[in-house]
Amino acid sequence: MNKKTILLLINGFGVEKKESFPIYDDDLMPTFAALSKEYLFSNNSVISKVGNYYDAYRNISLDVNELYNYSIVDKEIESKKILTNETLLKVKSDFDSKEGNLHLFCLVDTSLKIVNHLKEMLKLINPDMKKKVFLHLVISSNSIFDYKYLTEVLSHINMDLASYGEIGFVMGLNSISNDAKQVDLNFFLKMFISKVGEKWQSFTQKFDVLYAMKTPPRETKPFIVNSNFSLDQNDTFFFINYDNIDLTNFINTLAGISYGENKNNFSYYSLFSIKSALNIPYIYESGSATTSLVKNLEDLNATGLIICKKDQVGIINYFCNGLKNETTNTLTFVDIKTIEGNPNAIIQVINQIPKDLTIINYELDDCKTTNELKNKLKEIDNTIKVLEENRNGSKYTLIISSLYGMNKTMINDRDVSCSVIFSNELPFLYVDDFLTKKNYLIQSGNINDIIKSCYKSINIKGNYNSLVEKKNGLYKLFFK
Repeated sequence: MNKKTILLLINGFGVEKKESFPIYDDDLMPTFAALSKEYLFSNNSVISKVGNYYDAYRNISLDVNELYNYSIVDKEIESKKILTNETLLKVKSDFDSKEGNLHLFCLVDTSLKIVNHLKEMLKLINPDMKKKVFLHLVISSNSIFDYKYLTEVLSHINMDLASYGEIGFVMGLNSISNDAKQVDLNFFLKMFISKVGEKWQSFTQKFDVLYAMKTPPRETKPFIVNSNFSLDQNDTFFFINYDNIDLTNFINTLAGISYGENKNNFSYYSLFSIKSALNIPYIYESGSATTSLVKNLEDLNATGLIICKKDQVGIINYFCNGLKNETTNTLTFVDIKTIEGNPNAIIQVINQIPKDLTIINYELDDCKTTNELKNKLKEIDNTIKVLEENRNGSKYTLIISSLYGMNKTMINDRDVSCSVIFSNELPFLYVDDFLTKKNYLIQSGNINDIIKSCYKSINIKGNYNSLVEKKNGLYKLFFK
């Protein structure tokens, strides 16, 4: 029989850095503090490599640190099937037959795999390197700590692909996704046409500025690295995307560009399917992960409930279903906004919708002031108190952790700007009366190990490694 487990995530909550404006103390969260002294607890056993819930759910569900679809292109290149891909050959044929340029809007994160992927595709599309290709790099990362790795990725693209094409624009994903405002899309396309705008020959220096300003990479405004590109009437656009992104507004705006009385003759292609009003041909079908939260629950003959914001449901469900935005009876969602601030209502939902695993998804990085942040932590602590009271000794296991630490500029109680810095060293609290400090300990791991610990809690016979480990004889000998 499965044991019910509740995972309460305080996303953004990590080890507070010395240089941070002081936020946490035991008086702010007395229930959390008391439970951490009584039960299994480590302040920094979990290390996260992500900076937002989007990447975090991809990691905990799929057990991958990079976009899952990288592996599909890896296999196609290794098997040389990429050379015979019909849609990619259509990109080549279209580009050969037109007088225009090729613009690659390429999603980049911290993986260097993108360099080889671009090289292999460009060797096929433009083998003689006689036609103009421009690389417009779209950053999907959201953690400011990624700038160091992004510098390495962009440097390799700049050097290794120089003979194939030049870097034109660098921008954050929010500049062209449907998160962008129409006025910003219009401004970007004016920059595209006129080449008048912010220019940085050294993206290293630009990233240093963005890091100092605590600007998440995904929110980077478009800047020009090389201004040799042009937007001609017969250009071809190729979106090298590895994820399910919505470019409806951007492509609609792009398609509306005219040349005097003549409409443009743009062509569009993408690596994987993208959301758009146009029926854009894509090269590969997105892969389904061999593992995911839903699949793992099904293997345990278990069900799940995720209490989160309504606008997060689509993304979380996408990853939890193995990169498929399908509905399933295994996983249920409840909008946290309908019960947030009311711990008793959260308990009521948990009791009325009994599931083997319940995830309560809180976020701290939407707070704008330190007072707001402290009040939210107090509210979360009240929820922890009610959850512990409702646990009634052994009703369920309560696990409290986070998926990433945040680094954000906020306004403090003196109306002065300050930095709130929680590192990506994360707390892990395991509240269970049968796994005590006397016989168990918390070992080190990553955020995927958090969800594996939940699976192990649900069914101890499940084939999952937990962060909770039984002490061996030597440990007891030396650490009594």
